[in-house]
Amino acid sequence: MIRHGLFAFQAGGVGAAMLEIIMKKILTVLLLSFLSVTAQASEQADKTAAAKEVLEASNAKAIFSEARRQIEGMTDQALTQTIPADNKAMMERYTSRVQTILEEGLDWGAMEEQMLAIYQRTFSLQELRDMAEFYQSDSGRAIMKKMPQVMAESVQISQRQMQHVMPSLQQMFSDMEAELAQADAQKGAQKP
Repeated sequence: MIRHGLFAFQAGGVGAAMLEIIMKKILTVLLLSFLSVTAQASEQADKTAAAKEVLEASNAKAIFSEARRQIEGMTDQALTQTIPADNKAMMERYTSRVQTILEEGLDWGAMEEQMLAIYQRTFSLQELRDMAEFYQSDSGRAIMKKMPQVMAESVQISQRQMQHVMPSLQQMFSDMEAELAQADAQKGAQKP
């Protein structure tokens, strides 16, 4: 009897030789599978590290924090316009509620986790490394520094364009409502 690892079989027969070949193939497949899983885990860890580097180099956390501050400012402005100035208790209560909602709903930790997943799904390891390298370059840092201004001006342009378009859209919706009302009236008149 020949012992081969965990297995034992009779020496000398065709069955024993065949079994030995099968066992070697199984062990080879298992070893290759293990190496493949290990390589995939290693690449995933590398992609995670590269994606984190991209987020850090692109100042994603600072951009997120600034966006959150802007949202806080807009909600504060909305509260100020809605709540009478002489009702400070209500203003404080709702300001506190807004802060709690934003702290719970706009958490960088949760956002970062989701952003990392998106970056890892979307970009290859090399692309992530290239992006991180770019954002760490002088040009990349300059772009990231200037991008908030570009975005702010872009939003202003969009708002101006929407102001130009809004009257036409409002007229279109008024026309549509009138047409629907007329169609409903005609349907009502046709019923016996």
